[in-house]
This record gives sequence, C-alpha cells and structure tokens, in this order.
Amino acid sequence: MSTKITSYRRIIVVSSMYILLALSLLTVSVYAWFTLTNENSADLVSQISGVEAEYEFYIYQNEMHEGSQNLTLIDNVCSTGADLCYKYVANPTYAHLIDGKVAPGERFSFAIKILSVGSSEGKLQLELGGLESTGYDLVVNKIQSAFGYEVTKVSYIHENIESDDQKDNGSIIYADQMFDSYNSSLYPLISNVSMGVENQYNSTIVVYFDLYFDPTVYGEDAFGVPYTNSNIFMNQIFTVNHIYMTIST
Repeated sequence: MSTKITSYRRIIVVSSMYILLALSLLTVSVYAWFTLTNENSADLVSQISGVEAEYEFYIYQNEMHEGSQNLTLIDNVCSTGADLCYKYVANPTYAHLIDGKVAPGERFSFAIKILSVGSSEGKLQLELGGLESTGYDLVVNKIQSAFGYEVTKVSYIHENIESDDQKDNGSIIYADQMFDSYNSSLYPLISNVSMGVENQYNSTIVVYFDLYFDPTVYGEDAFGVPYTNSNIFMNQIFTVNHIYMTIST
C-alpha cells in the first residue's frame, strides 16, 4: 500500500511541476517605455509659428494589465500607490518603465493631455517612433510585431468637465493597428484633431490610447513555419522611444 501511495504522490508532484512549467511559459519578459518629445523633424509637418501647446502624460495603473475601462481624467488621477487610475508622469522626457513582465493578451493604457496656449486654431498630430526590439533570433520574430496600439477615446476638457468621446465626430483620423518589424517606421496615432481656441471645449484635448500584446501572434521558425504559441517572444525587450507631437494649420 505504501508503494502505491508513494507512486501516487510522485505522480502528483510531477504533474504539478508540469503545470507550473506551462504557466511559466506564458510569462514573457517585455518592457516598454515612452519618451514624449516636442521636437519636430523637418521630414514631418513643421511647427507653425504662433501655435503652441503644453502636454501632460499619464499611465493607467492596473495590476491585472487589462487596460482602462474608465476613460476619464476627471477625479481619476492617482494618489500615491493607488490602482485603477491614471498616474501623472511629471517628466516623460526620460524613459518611463512599465514595471514587470508582460504576457500575451495584456493591455496597457495611456493618456496625453494637450493644452493649447496659442492664439489661433491648429491641428494636432501624434505619431509613435523609435521602435526597438532586442533578444530575437529572426527579424520576423521581433517582439514589436506582436504588439498593437489603439486610440480608445478623444475628449475635450473645459472647467473640469470632460466631454464624451469625439474621435468619430468630424474628420479626426485615428489608428488601431499592429506594429511591424521596421524600426525606422513612424506609426500614426492620431491626426487632424482641432485645437481651435474659439470653441470653449477645444482648448484642452485628451487622447487615450492602448498598447496591447496580441495573443494570436506566434512568430515562425527558420523555414517559415508558424509556431503554435508565443514562446519565441520570451525574454525579449520592446522599446518605443518617442511620441512625436506636431501642430499645424
């Protein structure tokens, strides 16, 4: 009887080890950070004299990495150590780290609040750039190709009242797409957003967007055969170095 019990315990221990191993393979070491910059390249739309803006950058705090469902900054900015709220990043010109490991299916939410301080109407454009992936074996298996981004809301704030989502009103152009393997590419986030100061709601804009790890992207082997899981992305690092902000008339 003791031999049967010992064998049964061994089976339980071995089975538990396999379960733990399977769970550990779902954990992917991916870190992303963003640098927000006001500088405009001559290859893009040039900064127009007299049209100026200031910005604030926020990262949604969510231990479960499910993204934000409460898309507002009104009464939703974090106090110290709080969760399920937007954390203000005082100096986003330095790389800001998303702490911890990222697994397929997880989502991260951000908000950029742009305050118009100019005297004339302009159009806001935001683009992502400076992508870097490290730790991959083949270019086709860069971790950045498993990530997508999505503009989730555009709103205006006036006298501490935030409007409903405006991204589908008017001629605003916004993105919901995947990154590819080209590091030199610029990825459009949103464009043609009015910053007109004549309308009282058009002086402060908030652009909400998500970065997400698509669980259906697996990469492929040296022969072009797709893998059946996301393990090829383990221990890679993904960096988005810049968000370019331009304002033009």
